[in-house]
Amino acid sequence: MTFKLTYTADLHGNQEFYKRLLKKAEDENADAVVIGGDLYPNGGIQAQKIFLEKFMLPLFKDFKKRNKNKEVYVIMGNDDFRANSQVLEKAEKDKILKSIHKRSAKLNKYLNIAGYSFVNPTPFRLKDWEKPDFEGDKGPLQLFNEEIRSAEKENGSIEEDLNQLKKLSNPKNTIYVIHAPPFNTKLDIVTLGTHVGSKSVREFIEKEQPLLTLHGHIHESPKMSGSWKDKIGKTICINVGSSYPEDKLNCVVIDVDNLYNIEYFELKW
Repeated sequence: MTFKLTYTADLHGNQEFYKRLLKKAEDENADAVVIGGDLYPNGGIQAQKIFLEKFMLPLFKDFKKRNKNKEVYVIMGNDDFRANSQVLEKAEKDKILKSIHKRSAKLNKYLNIAGYSFVNPTPFRLKDWEKPDFEGDKGPLQLFNEEIRSAEKENGSIEEDLNQLKKLSNPKNTIYVIHAPPFNTKLDIVTLGTHVGSKSVREFIEKEQPLLTLHGHIHESPKMSGSWKDKIGKTICINVGSSYPEDKLNCVVIDVDNLYNIEYFELKW
């Protein structure tokens, strides 16, 4: 039986995009909705919490009422304050969504889905979801003198975390939702034309060859490279990017039994 999922990332609190995504999932009769990080609008911890509690969770709750057999899987991204993770945890207990950072969950009888939010260091201030790729790495030159954190710094490297994540389910039968795209691909090119993705994510994909990986973080990369997907060995990797400030939601609909026929959409009202 066909199993379909609808995927996007980097919604950054755009309410209309959330509504379009869920409508697309219903129109396609998708079995799952997956959002790969940067869930909330720009602003402080409280502003993001209000968005979560007053808009996102009620929207998902209504969606689940209408679609009792469909699931919503999410991870946070580097623009989301980690202090609000506890709100997601409560939402999971209330069966509104599944928060999959550093977790693996059954997607269907044959497949798992696992998530990871941390990105390799950026020049920006918010550091809640940043870690070095490898132990001892030096980060890029910073644009600001101060750092912002809403939670205690978590030590370790992305490499170490991914080595633990792979133990939770067989990578060959797992779809990984990793906010940072793999380095030196069509998915990690910024406006200046340089590659800024995660080297440890790439190494993980090269070694483990998972079924499929879903990314975000670098909004402009699909426009810069001309492609929203790439391959590393046998693994198909996707970053749909963001069309902001255009009023278009970028997303894909994936039939997990036919990964060579992934459909890409730019949704407008």
